[in-house]
Amino acid sequence: MLSRRRLLALLAALPLARAQGRVEEVVGGLEVPWALAFLPDGGFLVSERPGRIRLFQGGRLTPYAELPVYARGESGLLGLALHPRFPEVPYVYAYRTVEEGGLKNQVVRLRPEGRRGVLERVILDGIPARPHGLHSGGRIAFGPDGMLYVTTGEVYERALAQDLSSLGGKILRLTPEGAPAPGNPFLGQRGARPEVYSYGHRNPQGLAWHPETGELFASEHGPSGEQGFGHDEVNVILPGGNYGWPLVVGKGGESRFQAPLYVWPEGFPPGNLAFWRGALYVAGLRGEALLRLALEGGRGRWRVARVERVLEGLGRLREVRVGPDGALYVTTSNRDGRGRVRPGDDRVLRLA
Repeated sequence: MLSRRRLLALLAALPLARAQGRVEEVVGGLEVPWALAFLPDGGFLVSERPGRIRLFQGGRLTPYAELPVYARGESGLLGLALHPRFPEVPYVYAYRTVEEGGLKNQVVRLRPEGRRGVLERVILDGIPARPHGLHSGGRIAFGPDGMLYVTTGEVYERALAQDLSSLGGKILRLTPEGAPAPGNPFLGQRGARPEVYSYGHRNPQGLAWHPETGELFASEHGPSGEQGFGHDEVNVILPGGNYGWPLVVGKGGESRFQAPLYVWPEGFPPGNLAFWRGALYVAGLRGEALLRLALEGGRGRWRVARVERVLEGLGRLREVRVGPDGALYVTTSNRDGRGRVRPGDDRVLRLA
């Protein structure tokens, strides 16, 4: 049940908003919500970039965990995921930036103590980070194979994206314990990190698997000043694939690099992406819209037939996830220092 204050805040924003379908506020007053993780018994966890994980259940928002983080620029507490056998295996995974023996990004694991989560251990350490806090990647998600996928940025050191000895500018694939996953494409290759699944990424921000084919799709930020502007991407991720950065921008036309499925030449920096009702939905940060990408083709031969704006007027949108009720959930990111704060921001919205 929405409180009167939240309902009034939503109604105040709706004259500026346009949506295909009904949009309603689930909870507001958050501070840069980055990721949602839906619980099997109802409710969800939400990470906030300053270092908090909060539990929303039964219409109430309560603390779940607070982690020390380096929250500057695009860094802090970012991605969130539940063990695929949760709650039987009751672990919550998170991606964070810390100053511990130097600045770095980590994937950590929490375990429950009552209704709170406590840090159990770091499962992957030493992901590159820099003091400006930019290009930290940060999306984590378990795939249909039960492995944990992690997006990392190249922290404005562009050469890292092509360097297989670095964890920066990559999509990684791990076991739930943090080891390199069996079958990874560079296992046993001298000088290569065995966690690497794909490389040549600038700052990948979203992960989603096609519900029928199981193919992995990822969203990625293109340049915003260096080597031009725009060329944000959606990619179909192949094991061992090289996605070109910084040697190519957008559709480079070179056969040694994987061409993006879709490019916004004028720029549409994306957040996460999700498959819902037969289409691919992409949250837009600077683009301030939720887009629906209608796909045609099939495994290995997808193309985008049509792009529609299905939600706009609510500012920057970061997370998009399908909830257990079959609705689409979206978060605003207007309090991240780059948006115009609206009444009730930041919010979790439900699109039905």
